[in-house]
Amino acid sequence: MTPLRDNELKDMLKNLDGQLRMEPSRHGQLRDRILMESEKAGEPKRKRKLGTSRMRIRLAAAAAMLLLLGTSPFYSPAMASFAERILPLIIAPSESAGDSLSEKIMQAAEESGYPVSAVGITPDPFTVQLAFTKEEMSLSEMEEAVEPAIHELLAEEGIDQYQLDLTVMQEGEDPPSDTSRGEINVEPLISEAFSAYGYPDLAGQPTYSIKEGKLFNTLEVNMPDQVKEIEEIKEYLLANIEKEKWNIQKVELRYFNAAHRSQEDRWAFVSSDIFEAMEGKAIYGTTGLSYKVEEGVTHVQIKTALPKQPDPQLLKEISTAIRVYLESNEIKSTIQEDDYRIQLLSKEKTILLEVTNAAK
Repeated sequence: MTPLRDNELKDMLKNLDGQLRMEPSRHGQLRDRILMESEKAGEPKRKRKLGTSRMRIRLAAAAAMLLLLGTSPFYSPAMASFAERILPLIIAPSESAGDSLSEKIMQAAEESGYPVSAVGITPDPFTVQLAFTKEEMSLSEMEEAVEPAIHELLAEEGIDQYQLDLTVMQEGEDPPSDTSRGEINVEPLISEAFSAYGYPDLAGQPTYSIKEGKLFNTLEVNMPDQVKEIEEIKEYLLANIEKEKWNIQKVELRYFNAAHRSQEDRWAFVSSDIFEAMEGKAIYGTTGLSYKVEEGVTHVQIKTALPKQPDPQLLKEISTAIRVYLESNEIKSTIQEDDYRIQLLSKEKTILLEVTNAAK
């Protein structure tokens, strides 16, 4: 096939502006993506050229598909594949992107008549897991009712590479021990201790665990390293535990670097936003995500099944989407002055692209 010419595509997109209702800033991305797909299709398999009229028919068909995706309530895996191949990548901050995919899946299942106990999404392979409480109807009947709604939703999201796993949860749980959080509620006491010594920000959501031992039980409390009244807080906790006659004989404080932890927490959301925008879409081939903070720099690696030399236009699109996302006001205020290095890795673990503000 003959690839589409850039100037012709610009004119056609301009004429379609009113119908597609796209922001002008997205025209360039859409144009580049269609050109990329057209060039792929134009790689010679046979020595034959199509005339301009045939080329216009192909573009008209693409435009019709775009319009259909935007207006029709019916979706299919083929249409989802077309959407994720043509529509540009957009990474949205999770807090402003509306309901998460898990919430949408839960809602779709419930609208089909089956309340969901839990929804899980795991990568490589991208799998959507739904757990239902035991009902009178069989699992096969549930699948028949729920699966079409989930397939339709995922197609609407442009997700075309996934597995669907429906299970029924069995009732009954292990009884809690006498040192579980249900029996010994130490959280208010820890909050009270932090507040008493001038750390109201730590009092809001203290993190702790109760470690059970053969001879004695230990309360382990996570403590930022900037806290100075360490021994005082420890004695405060021990005195009140003894007063309440709780089955805890020891208190240990675990220290962490507050600045390091805050940076990790910030980038947990940022790295997830980037990964989830590409997850489940065959064109990106994502297989995993990792991030860590090391010497003040956040390192994010997005693992894919892409070859060592994917289409340059695809890499350009991913890089642009990441940069636009990072430059949004919401994300700039989130990551503050953090140094970062975001890498896209091939199947062979080679670096396909890097977006960074950190010195080499």
